[in-house]
Amino acid sequence: MASKKTAVELIALQCSECKRKNYTTKKNRRNTQGKLELKKYCPFDRKHTLHIETKVK
Repeated sequence: MASKKTAVELIALQCSECKRKNYTTKKNRRNTQGKLELKKYCPFDRKHTLHIETKVK
């Protein structure tokens, strides 16, 4: 069955230093057009790093 396209989609946040996907969150495509970038804690680097939006597999 085909999935319905909605405004809110599930995304993953990937660490810019270690390249691991540490967090998942929801994003409203209508309100936020570009890629989401947040400073989050990376448990593998044990410090706060920039996390960039990627697709969830």
